[in-house]
Amino acid sequence: MRRRTGPLIALALVAACTLPLAVGGRAALVQVLRFAPIDAAALFALAAIAALARALKQCLLLHRLGLRLGIAPSLAVSLATEAAFALTPAGAGGYPASVWLLRRTGARLPTAIATTAADPLLDGVFFAIALPLAALSAVDSSAPTVLRELALATAIALAMVAALATLAWRPLRRLALRLLPRLWRLSPLARRRRALTATTVRLRRALRRLRRGGLLFLLLALALTTAQWCARYAILWLILDRLGAPLPFALVLLLQALVLHAAQWTGSPAGAGGADLGLGLALAPLLPAPKLAAALLLWRLGTLVLPVAAGALALLALGLHRAAPTAAATRDVGSREILRSSTSG
Repeated sequence: MRRRTGPLIALALVAACTLPLAVGGRAALVQVLRFAPIDAAALFALAAIAALARALKQCLLLHRLGLRLGIAPSLAVSLATEAAFALTPAGAGGYPASVWLLRRTGARLPTAIATTAADPLLDGVFFAIALPLAALSAVDSSAPTVLRELALATAIALAMVAALATLAWRPLRRLALRLLPRLWRLSPLARRRRALTATTVRLRRALRRLRRGGLLFLLLALALTTAQWCARYAILWLILDRLGAPLPFALVLLLQALVLHAAQWTGSPAGAGGADLGLGLALAPLLPAPKLAAALLLWRLGTLVLPVAAGALALLALGLHRAAPTAAATRDVGSREILRSSTSG
């Protein structure tokens, strides 16, 4: 599996860089080098705000479940998890990585699973609120006609999806309650029912505790989720503004959300290739080829290269932090043996 994943990750990173260069050529690199240092610092700041907001949200969830994790280890876990999301096809490795990393920091398995499950649920609530609002506000914006028509079509599609989900919720819930017990009996996991029952009960308790956190807890978690995604999506908004093609933030958020989620279905890590192509087609009427390629390169720098590099450093820091107590314990055992030998002698 690792032999297949490694070349796929390398191919995705190469595609994310070479596709914009194929569009803009050397002129794209010139535009990137001309990007003002203060604007580059702003991109770094937005990426840092997004990472810090996610880490604080993770701390909030863990604190609700009784685990007081410091901001530094939480930030390291969050960065490493984001790198796992970015480097695995369709982000499939992010959730197992999150559970594994939280376990290494001292969280029990039910706590790690509940925290990992609550994070995409909060993201879903944010997008369920933000995307319709962004679509409706983008319709009345001063953006090009093609983008406004895209926003209108998105608003209609989201309304239809919401209506279908509301109508299908109760029938699907009843069907799931009937089928799940039968599937459980037929599943190979049924042999380990006793071992899994305790973990399942604790997981339900952890999820119930998160659900009963109260209005203030929910609002704070949603505020951190909003800060995380707004800062991340503001990277492209800032790049376009500095390159002379300003767009309303609502439209930039809508475009990235649609393109990135659609690109996940390509199976490539971080949607490399598909996301770049989709954004390139949407922004082509606004920018000449060199500036468009430069915008895509800078966007990938802030949303892929930097998070992956930070995640690798965070994973290394977590490994060193984990190894430090082991080394100390080894020294303690060695000192005890020397003391015993000297006493016996």
